[in-house]
Amino acid sequence: MLVKLKQLLKKTTAALGATAGEQHMQAVYRGVAHGTIPTGSCLVLDYGGITAVNGSYIKATALWVLTCGQLSATTAAPLEPPFPRHEADPRPYDLFVCVTGLTADLEVEFQEFLKPRRLPLINALRLERDSIEEAKLLGHLDPTLALTLKAVGQHDTITAPELHRAFPRDKVTVTAWNNRLSDLHALRLVRRVRAGRAWEYEPVARKIVWE
Repeated sequence: MLVKLKQLLKKTTAALGATAGEQHMQAVYRGVAHGTIPTGSCLVLDYGGITAVNGSYIKATALWVLTCGQLSATTAAPLEPPFPRHEADPRPYDLFVCVTGLTADLEVEFQEFLKPRRLPLINALRLERDSIEEAKLLGHLDPTLALTLKAVGQHDTITAPELHRAFPRDKVTVTAWNNRLSDLHALRLVRRVRAGRAWEYEPVARKIVWE
């Protein structure tokens, strides 16, 4: 699902403030609140044509989607939301998110927003239909998880036991591989499906580059 944020701006190219962000995300908020966005979807937020953003706008847009996805991965059981609940409140919902169309200045703004929060975010550099063919990782990712993400990126799909067999010299247990993969899934950097008794993981972006 592609959301072109610039089209929602009026007479300006600056996207500033939580109020503007919430207005631009209304369709997404409603889709999550009413369950009309398919679970497992990757929302591509296109900031192309926008010349300036601030932390409040990022929080209401990209961080909102990321938070919903993280809550879905880390919540043990579905939560009964308090009543009434505003559509703009994050809630557990299986979503992935990436941004695209960032200028150099916007990328700096995202980095300054993400790094203190120790959060990673995918910046799509090349999209083909519903696939992220090439991306850059913004923000912060633990070095061990970064190595794990690179290992996953070498395969279409992979499980923890398969990683254990592929990297015998690393002396990492299957349990440790599984924990790392689970952490990447919680950070919304890999997808997973059940494959027998194991989880099978695949990267959200086919190729990820680092600075």
